[in-house]
Amino acid sequence: MKPTPDWMRQVMRAAGVYNLGYGLLLAFYPAQTFRWLGMPHTPDVMIRCIGMMVGVYALCYWVAGSNPVKLWPLVAVGIVGKTLGPIGFFQGWLNGIFAAEGWIMIFFNDVIWWLPFWWIVLHAWGREPNALRNTLFCPVGVTREGTP
Repeated sequence: MKPTPDWMRQVMRAAGVYNLGYGLLLAFYPAQTFRWLGMPHTPDVMIRCIGMMVGVYALCYWVAGSNPVKLWPLVAVGIVGKTLGPIGFFQGWLNGIFAAEGWIMIFFNDVIWWLPFWWIVLHAWGREPNALRNTLFCPVGVTREGTP
């Protein structure tokens, strides 16, 4: 079996560093960040909560960077978050809640990560065709062969 390509580790570590930086920006400069992004006035506590979630993702991405193929479920969680965020933003934009300037946030926080994250997950599934089934339906601590 081929080792995990280095670029996958680098992408996940970069995503971790990026999310940590963005989370800290939201934590320490919430109103200023949202104002710069053209977002509507939002209470600081809510923006800081978003920053906390972004920071948790940072930890997941950093950990996944140690072995993205083996830890593909963490990458998959990132795909879900980076898909639901733009969907919510798009709905808010259509309803006039969010300004078009906010798309820069969606692009850098979500869209640019779609291709590499999907590539990692699909690569992992390709290396072990039953990876998804085994992850979802095997008890914790039991291997594919049925032994702990």
